[in-house]
Amino acid sequence: MNFEEFKDKVFSYAKRSGLEAEMSYRREYECSIVLSNGELDQYSDAESRVIALKVLKNGKMGISTTEMLDDPEKFVEEARENMELIDSEEENLFHDGKGNYPVMETYFGEFEKLSVKDKMSVAFKIHEYAKEDKRIIMVPRVAFVHFVQEDRITNTLGLDLSYKGDGGYAYAMTLASDVSPRGGLYFDVSTIPEGLNPEVIGKKASKEAIMKIGSKSVKSGKYRVVLRNNVVSDIFSMLSDMISAERAQKNLTPLKNKLGEKVGSDLLNILDLPYFPGSIFNRPFDSEGVPTQEKKVFENGVFKTFLYNLKTAKKENRKSTGNAKGLGIAPINLVIDKGNYNYDELLKVLDKGIVITDVEGMHSGANPISGNFSLGARGYMVDNGEIAGGVEQITISGNILDILKNIEAIGSDIKIFLNCVSPSILIEEIDIAGNEN
Repeated sequence: MNFEEFKDKVFSYAKRSGLEAEMSYRREYECSIVLSNGELDQYSDAESRVIALKVLKNGKMGISTTEMLDDPEKFVEEARENMELIDSEEENLFHDGKGNYPVMETYFGEFEKLSVKDKMSVAFKIHEYAKEDKRIIMVPRVAFVHFVQEDRITNTLGLDLSYKGDGGYAYAMTLASDVSPRGGLYFDVSTIPEGLNPEVIGKKASKEAIMKIGSKSVKSGKYRVVLRNNVVSDIFSMLSDMISAERAQKNLTPLKNKLGEKVGSDLLNILDLPYFPGSIFNRPFDSEGVPTQEKKVFENGVFKTFLYNLKTAKKENRKSTGNAKGLGIAPINLVIDKGNYNYDELLKVLDKGIVITDVEGMHSGANPISGNFSLGARGYMVDNGEIAGGVEQITISGNILDILKNIEAIGSDIKIFLNCVSPSILIEEIDIAGNEN
């Protein structure tokens, strides 16, 4: 039985049982190569397929999943049984397929043209470039990964959509010789192999470690800081949860009741975009089949909108913003508008302070319910607009809303970090705890 035949039988049985039904099919392929200290540690070439069914009646929804195209009646009954166990008053619904769907290119197919030898070559070249400088004593890990994802979503209300996307990413981790080894990491993402340049990735990972040689802590206090673009991506990832309408409706975000209020600097503009050039997360529709759309989340510091799926939008008599992801809500490409300063110019504006280049502990040290964070960090001391040495053994702490308010300047060095696209940002004040007297 093929998917079409299975789908028709599932829908026919569901309708006879007084249910609306929606099926989604996902095929995922991933090729992953991991080197440890220059030796092949992992190689995987794997594919998975899963079919999910949702049934709906009087606003209640049940879900079942399978990998096999057989026994459609059992598939429906499992979903119906799960529906009957639901004791929630929340109203669920399906999308009927109406709306304007953006046209975009999401599948390029260039990674799949690479032979296994070509893929291995990329990983080993990254290692060679990372190890080139004699001060690098080890390259503990190099990874090269590419994937293909295919989705189809169809329901008894007339929705029937398909999607195919692909992309890849690579990174290198390095250690430089010092009193204690100094770590470096560089990561890149791309829709085509040419975007993952082994020389760039390897040498930048090497430079990251080398520039931390001689690092020391600082005195505790309040500092002007530049959050480098990768750190902005890490810290601003808290916003992904905070701008969810579901969290607002459950009073689990500090942005609750702040719609239309100025909560950030005049310089702050953040958009959620269905398409951003080079992103591997571009989507014409969300996981409920609703068209994705461009929206301003923050405009000149003013909080403009939460992100909605069908259920949360229904509660407020609104339309979904096309941000359903699985059973939750998430931005597609959270894009922080770039400013006018390149990275070096931003350091000149900083003049004296600290550049934060790495943070640790986002899962345990950042709370999207309150917005508070306390994170281990590393970086560089800046004096007279120039990097003057490495900084380690420090903790940065504060609240993400204060970060938004205290933006003094924004860089033009915008970079894609998975589904967050961010530049470096100068913050006029942040608390730093160190162990220097």
